[in-house]
Amino acid sequence: MMNFGINNYKDLIEFISYIITSFSLIGIWITYAWSKKQIHFSTMSKCINDFREFLKCYGEADETLAFEYIDLVNEELFYLEKNYLPVDVAIEWIDGMIDWLPFYNANGDFIQSQNLSFLKNEQYVTIVLNGYPRILKVIQLNKTIDFEKVRLASLTLENRKLQFEERNKLIFEIISNLKLSFWRKRFITRKIASR
Repeated sequence: MMNFGINNYKDLIEFISYIITSFSLIGIWITYAWSKKQIHFSTMSKCINDFREFLKCYGEADETLAFEYIDLVNEELFYLEKNYLPVDVAIEWIDGMIDWLPFYNANGDFIQSQNLSFLKNEQYVTIVLNGYPRILKVIQLNKTIDFEKVRLASLTLENRKLQFEERNKLIFEIISNLKLSFWRKRFITRKIASR
C-alpha cells in the first residue's frame, strides 16, 4: 500500500473517494452538456414547428397571422436573450425575421414589413407592438440601415454581396438592441460568409 502514498486503510478510502468524486464531476459535466443540447434542440424544434404552422396559414386572415407571428418572434427573441440557442441558429433566425418585421431606422423613418400587410401601417404597428417591448427594442435601430439593399430583388453577384453586407449590419444591430454581449462577440469574430 506504500506505492501511491497510501499508508493505511483510511488513506485508501480517501483515495477511492477522490476517484469517485472525480468521475462524478465528469458525469455531471457530461449530463449538463447533454441537457443543454436537449434544450437547444427542443427550443429549435418547437419554434420551427410553430413557424411551419404559421406558413401553412400565410395569406389567409392576415391580422390573425400578424399577431401569431409577433408572438412567435417575441418567444424566439426571449430564447435568444436566455442563450437557449446556438449562435449560428440565432443568426439564421434573426436573418429570417428581417423580411417579416417592420423597423424604425435611426433617422425615424418607418420601414414596412415586407411580408405581412398588417405590419405595413405605422399606426397599427405602434398599437400592436405596444404590448411587446422586446420586439419594439429590436426594431428601433440606432444606426441607419439601407433597406433597399437589405431587400434587393435582383440578386446578381454584386447585388448579393451588397445585400449580404447590409443584412449583416442589420443582424448586428438587432443583436446589439437585445444587449447580448455574448452574441455580439461571437458575431464580430465569426465569418458570416458561410450563411
